This record gives sequence, structure tokens and C-alpha cells, in this order.
Amino acid sequence: MNIDPYSNPLAFFAAEMKRMRAELGLTQEQLADAAMFSPSTVAAVETCRLLPSEQFAEGIDKPLNGAGHFIRLQKLVERTSMPPFFRERVEVERKARMIQEYESYQVPALLQTESYMRAGALARRPMFTEDALDRIIALRMTRQQVLELDDTQIERENPLHRLWAVIDESALRRKIGSPEVMREQYQHLLAKAQQANITVQIIPDSKGATCAYGRTFTVLTPESSSPIVYLEDFRNAHYVRERDEVAQYTLAFDHLRASALDDHASIDLLTEYINDLAQI
Repeated sequence: MNIDPYSNPLAFFAAEMKRMRAELGLTQEQLADAAMFSPSTVAAVETCRLLPSEQFAEGIDKPLNGAGHFIRLQKLVERTSMPPFFRERVEVERKARMIQEYESYQVPALLQTESYMRAGALARRPMFTEDALDRIIALRMTRQQVLELDDTQIERENPLHRLWAVIDESALRRKIGSPEVMREQYQHLLAKAQQANITVQIIPDSKGATCAYGRTFTVLTPESSSPIVYLEDFRNAHYVRERDEVAQYTLAFDHLRASALDDHASIDLLTEYINDLAQI
């Protein structure tokens, strides 16, 4: 991937990281070892597939003799790589001990594959520029790191304890991209559904109408503060903090869980979708 280093702050961060690593004669693996991150994370940041976290910037700054250069750049990258209304969602999500998400239209972003993300984003009108699309995908891929249970990662101060996703079956039936894209997405969702800190439940079409009437929402519960409900519309977002109103969304989520197949039956349904695609 040939990325113009002056096209955006993320591209500049990646170019500076690659340049200074090359000047010092370090491989990606050597830098990863010095920074205490995986080589795949170093490679992903260098190719603009992930946004550098604050911890990552701090980790690479010393072995690259950055003198704070990457720490300062990281703040600019983060500030310019996400819409203003979305920044709080990302901050709360990073510190959440529980994320409860209901999705009726597509697979939740935290559980999407990169190819599924790209295919879905291409439907937007007016269309994203290629640069904007790459940054959106990088942000989504970065958000997914809160779900990782990789022991090689630096232990987070506030690790995500659990994601509980309730998904309407209609989201699985909606074809986004090619059959190959959907097959990869089903397989990825199946693998995530079996991960220790993730629960996936599917509401079958046969259930008919449910209490949320297809309105997507997320309840984010930080480690040391009150839950927040995140609601997103076409170009903006709304945060619900009032305790009684948050309680209504929490109750709705409980009803949605009760309407859904349990986690084992949901895995069986996902397996059926994979098998059906295998016959195409």
C-alpha cells in the first residue's frame, strides 16, 4: 500500500515511525519487542490499518529516540481520526467493564471483519473518499483491540470484561459485499461468539416484533462510573446519562436477551449460515 505521508496525521505518524525505524536499522519485530507490542500491531500501524494508542506511542518513542515526538503526534492522530461526536464513545468504550449492544441492521462494528466494514461503508451517500474510508476502517479495527485477550499485549488499566451483543437475524441475512465477504464475517462472528469475554445472542425472525423495534443502542458501563447509553443517528450521536432513562434501556436490553436464542443456539444458527454459504 503506497500511502502519501502528508495526506493525514495517521499517514504521517506511520511514515515517521517507518523512517526512524529504518534509520536505526530496526526490524518491525525488534521494535515490537522493545515496545512490548506484537509485531502484527507494529505492522498494522505502519500500514495505517490501526490507529496508534497512547500506550503504543509511548512504547515506540524511546527505542526510536523520539524524545516525545510520537507521543505528541498520537494526540493529533486521535483527534483528527474520529468525528467529534464519537470521541466520547471511544473513550468510554476503552474503560468499559461491560458493553451491551443491540443491533438490528448489521453485525456490530466491534465484531466486523475488515472486508465487511469496507463493503458496508461503500454504501454511504455521498460516498467517502478513499482516504476517509481508510481512516474509518482503521478506527474500527483499533476499537476492536479492547476485546483482545492476547497475553502479549500490555495489560490495560481498565480491561474490557465483557461484550454482550444481541443481534437481529435480519442483520445476518442482509448481504453486505460478496458471498466470500459474508462467509468470512460469519466465521469471524462464530469465533468471537466462543471467546471467553464475548456473548452473542441472535433474535430469530420468528420472534417477530421486539421491544426495541429495531432501534440500535449501546449501554456502556465503565469500571468506576455510571452507565451511559449511546444512540447514533445518520450524522450525529446522543448520550443518555440520566439514571432513570438509562435504566429503561437496560431493562429493554434484558427483554431483548430474553427474546433471543441462548448463546449455544445462536452459535448453531451461525453455523447454519456458514454451511448454507458453503453450498453456493
